[in-house]
Amino acid sequence: MPRSQPITRLEVAACPTHRMDVRHYGPYEVGCACLSEERRRELGQRLEQAHAEGNPLAEDAE
Repeated sequence: MPRSQPITRLEVAACPTHRMDVRHYGPYEVGCACLSEERRRELGQRLEQAHAEGNPLAEDAE
């Protein structure tokens, strides 16, 4: 399933090695290929919390 939302700063922080490779994140709604399913789920929860708090890490990555 392709991603429906832009890549966030929090996701890039979770996998800085591939920050310039959009295709690395594309197949996943949250996170990337380097993260296990459990880590992607945890990242999704952290991302929801960051959105709710207005945390800048929830903003789109550049």
